Amino acid sequence: MNIELENLQSSIKRKYSFKYKPEFSESFKTDIKESQIIPLTIEVFEKLEWPVVFTDKNSVEAKRKGDWNKLTEKITVTKKPSGRIEVNSKTIEGNFTDFGKNSKRTGLFIAIFQKLAAEYKESGKLTELETEFEKQNNWADYEVPTELPKPKEFGEPNLTLTIIGALTIAILFGLLIAFLTVNFTYFIGVYELGIGIGIGYFFGQVLKKSNFIEFRPIQFIVGGMMIVMFITSQFTQYQLIISENNIFELGFFQFMKMRFEQGLSIKDLNTGWIGLTLSWIFQMVFPYFLAIGKIAGITANYIIEKIPEKVLEYTIYLFDMQKTESEVRAELSQKGWNKRSDQDNVFQAIAEISSFHQMNRE
Repeated sequence: MNIELENLQSSIKRKYSFKYKPEFSESFKTDIKESQIIPLTIEVFEKLEWPVVFTDKNSVEAKRKGDWNKLTEKITVTKKPSGRIEVNSKTIEGNFTDFGKNSKRTGLFIAIFQKLAAEYKESGKLTELETEFEKQNNWADYEVPTELPKPKEFGEPNLTLTIIGALTIAILFGLLIAFLTVNFTYFIGVYELGIGIGIGYFFGQVLKKSNFIEFRPIQFIVGGMMIVMFITSQFTQYQLIISENNIFELGFFQFMKMRFEQGLSIKDLNTGWIGLTLSWIFQMVFPYFLAIGKIAGITANYIIEKIPEKVLEYTIYLFDMQKTESEVRAELSQKGWNKRSDQDNVFQAIAEISSFHQMNRE
């Protein structure tokens, strides 16, 4: 934000909000045409460098980036049937109070909107914004393709390869964690973070190779990976310890019993078997959710990448033209996408794109 806008924002009076996720709303009227409100709203967001995350005929949503590009507020501008424009700013994180920041955002938006409305109305730029917005949203410049790229060839989903890859990754991570735990200091939370992201990334690549993207079975497989990794880690630690101390007569189950009885010590505090059990659960559960999140992103991108961009664009165009699903399937069939499985892949890719957009709005 430039100095002029910062000075303008500093002149706006704060109005405090108290809530788990504080928010503030205010409305105003404008004398510009209704069809120019949304285009000008987008222009204001661009001036303020607040990324737009959603637009339709009646509203625009944007998010403000704070320090380190962290999103701090969500700003929603809505045209009301009464002819007024409502501006709402909501804190994304739960802070219980916003110290007046949301009122600053809404006030700044309204001030810039009214300023640009007066300037652009006089210069004729309002009409330009309106025309450009209509072109972007009614597919005026879109040329319907005479042909589409052919569907890509993909093998059948390979569950066997998926399971083999999962076991290999789990065992390797178990060995690595055991080595680091025995030979270096164990940092709880740090190791789990690395495990979750690492397993999520590598298993995501396996899933792409095996073309296996059924998410429900994937969740169970990842759960199994965490158990295998944990057992591998414990058994490898046992092997390293008995080798180093020459106590080969100690069995694995005796070793685990001794660890259980000894409990978990954090500096001078011994948390006992309860603390040890909770730490073991944490070592599996926290990485599990991290891995699932990473895998979900990788598989979603893979689903989208499977479909040529030209095909996705054409299909979205058909739906925007109010075509039914059966009509869209017929249009795709005429252009070489006649297999129902290929058509389903297109629809699935569009659903993932929609999910990304929805997540971006949250």
